[in-house]
Amino acid sequence: MARRTAPRLFYLVLLPLLLLAIGPAAAHAQDTTAALLEGRVVDAETGDPLPQANLRIADTYQGTITNVDGQYTLALDSLPATVVVRYVGYESVRRRITADTPPRQTFRLAPSTVQMEEVRVTGSGNPGETIMRRVIENKQEWWPALKSYSVEAYNRFTLANDTAIAAVAESQTTAFWDAERGTREVVRSQRGTANLQGIAESALPAAATVLNLYKDNVGVFGNQMVGVTHPDALDYYDFTLDTTRAIDGRQAFRIEVEPANRLSSTFRGTVTVLDSTYALLEAQLRPTPSLSTPRMLKEVDITFEQQFSNFGGPYWLPVDFRARRDLNAQLSALISFSDIRIRQVSRLNEYQINEPLPDSLYDADGEADEIAVRADSTVGIQAPSSAQPDSLGGGPFVPYSQDEQTAYEQIDSTDTVQDAFDPGGLYGWLQDLGLVEEGLSFGGDADETAASDTTDGAGDEATASFVDVEGGLPVLRFNRVEGGHFGLRLDLGVGPLAVTGRGGYNTGPSGSTQWSYGGEATLPLGDDTDLSAGYHYGIEPRYRARSRIAPLWARLSNSLWTLAGAPDYFDYFGNERLHVSVRHAFSSPNLGLALQLRNERHFSVAKSTDYDALGRSVTQPVNPSVGDGRLRSVALTATLGDGGLLGVLPINRLQVSVEHSDPGLAASDFDFTRLEAVADARIETFFQRRFRPNALDLRVDAGASFGALPLQRFGVIEASPQPYTPFGALRTLDDRPYQGEHHVALFWEHNFRTVPFELLGWQAPVEQDIELLLHGGHGRTWIDDGTEQRLLRRGAAVQRADGFHHEVGLSVNGLLEDTLRLDLTKRLDARGFSVGVSVLRFL
Repeated sequence: MARRTAPRLFYLVLLPLLLLAIGPAAAHAQDTTAALLEGRVVDAETGDPLPQANLRIADTYQGTITNVDGQYTLALDSLPATVVVRYVGYESVRRRITADTPPRQTFRLAPSTVQMEEVRVTGSGNPGETIMRRVIENKQEWWPALKSYSVEAYNRFTLANDTAIAAVAESQTTAFWDAERGTREVVRSQRGTANLQGIAESALPAAATVLNLYKDNVGVFGNQMVGVTHPDALDYYDFTLDTTRAIDGRQAFRIEVEPANRLSSTFRGTVTVLDSTYALLEAQLRPTPSLSTPRMLKEVDITFEQQFSNFGGPYWLPVDFRARRDLNAQLSALISFSDIRIRQVSRLNEYQINEPLPDSLYDADGEADEIAVRADSTVGIQAPSSAQPDSLGGGPFVPYSQDEQTAYEQIDSTDTVQDAFDPGGLYGWLQDLGLVEEGLSFGGDADETAASDTTDGAGDEATASFVDVEGGLPVLRFNRVEGGHFGLRLDLGVGPLAVTGRGGYNTGPSGSTQWSYGGEATLPLGDDTDLSAGYHYGIEPRYRARSRIAPLWARLSNSLWTLAGAPDYFDYFGNERLHVSVRHAFSSPNLGLALQLRNERHFSVAKSTDYDALGRSVTQPVNPSVGDGRLRSVALTATLGDGGLLGVLPINRLQVSVEHSDPGLAASDFDFTRLEAVADARIETFFQRRFRPNALDLRVDAGASFGALPLQRFGVIEASPQPYTPFGALRTLDDRPYQGEHHVALFWEHNFRTVPFELLGWQAPVEQDIELLLHGGHGRTWIDDGTEQRLLRRGAAVQRADGFHHEVGLSVNGLLEDTLRLDLTKRLDARGFSVGVSVLRFL
């Protein structure tokens, strides 16, 4: 039972990390090979293998590279042919291959002579800098003339844990690149170990996963790294000439690459430059420690290697790509994974430069840098198999290492990839004990939101059975009015309907409010439209607490504080309500509209308990009465943008709502119009090349009303139930929120990430992803004097701000194993200081 959790966790947590690390996202092809050459490339003096040696058929753009053991496989379309073998730092070898030549050939390359004394670089100053300046200048001349190309690509990914290979996936494609319309790939064949059953159902890219280290900007883990040939590279790097070697009668300069600034998104390593043409022959680079990665990656070790060659005219393009990515993933103290090791080897072959590309690959809406991958309609995709031919449907191919060959032979369909990365930590311990199951969740009461909220409905796809029961979920809470609430929520599908039913018992009050009950049914009217209707009877909060991440957590956390003797955060009223809603979602723009008709009967409820779980003498505040009566209203809510998790994940969204009620509308006892708007935005500020740049998060919450707004529709500026001090609440306003007929609040925080520690050269907090944030909150509410007097006569005192509340503070993000943040806040307009904790800001 517990084992079933691992696949879901793998696809939700680990798989997105693997895709981010890699980058963008069956009959065999006809074999026209005249001969298949195979063998090794080795050092002529030591006999050591030369990995990634470059083999090319002379006078063509066809070739391959050796694997880590110096082994190669090269298909020759016709004979005789001349094979040229090149390896930087060695003399090239040319060999004539005829029909009588043995199919197995070993190429022995002699090291070239180091010739530092022969270096002649025109210009003054650092010769390494002078050479790279020429490389950059030359690239700026020919790069704009590169309009398009096609290329034959081979790619292999090997995924392993710290003990063995978990999976191997290969693909061969024909790739097409257009400077304006982006990249397209047609998969000709692909293969994987037997546990990758899905590989036969989707087309895997090859060229799209290859980084081009010659580019101005190189994407690594979502970072835009400054390439070594970027027009401004001399401002970002220190280039130092290391050695000079002779290659086929010409000089090749090996240049050390170091970042000029340890905070910039750059590489370190070496590049090799061919003299006179001043083109890159090879790059061996690794990101600097400033590489920004997801928080759950605790250790990242990445190395890239790439060779380049001339393909006619001035154009120099990659012929291969080798990448080593070692990752250590941990999500706080809850979940950890085995070390993740990704190995990639790619070969690019037979470039065709600036020739017309098939228009059928691009639709009318094709955009630059868009990647589309599909299988060739004339051939199938080779299903996973342990059978190992010498090549994959013809074209460039790199032989397997011994470990990869063994993996193909031994891995079967039962050796799932997720089993190789079983979670550890507390989650893994609970799983081993059988206490964690797939689909385990906590039940929330849909009636937890205030009556002023528009209820969100969700419709599920109809299943094969007419009635599909999702399961019963317990609902538990405690407050000063309900006392202990023990409830149950049941979700089920009835044909196309998604139905939720709920009921509960309250230990505190007597009479009819001892029980609460209700339900909702949602019917899809189309792909983006649904109709829902719901009924509820019971006690609910008079106002919302948006800053507490989710309604369930708001009620749960309040229950804990109240049981511990802290003042109950919420005020409550009784509500018997019926609502009918129609919702429609637009894909472009990302806009959702919800129209809701409400018929509610409001009534006051009294405090029923001062219970304290610690046994102390605690007196909870009186629960204010509300204006009893029948409220009938119409409400419209528009939501623009995408959501996130407030204070944890970024949000860019605007939500505007309007509710209107008057006696002329179905004889309502209330007469008012209420407007409310909540806007969230994230603005990237400094170090925007990083995956996690410095960022400013903003939240504006404002509301206004006209007419006689009842207390149960007052707007609020949230307070912090210390020691919990979330973003979106005034951290120095303890226990009770500000309330009013009108309100406005601004919350902001700027995340400097680890930059302050990096500037100080203090690596310990950088390695632990400890971040510093500056934050602030400002707001006030307004209540008409006449309204306030009427409330006081009724004994309903509410807390309001006479002037603007101002506060600023400092937060330390990432304490306690990526779980919490420490918030220190000083009030500016009055005395007040707050020390609290809140949930980690993850991004």
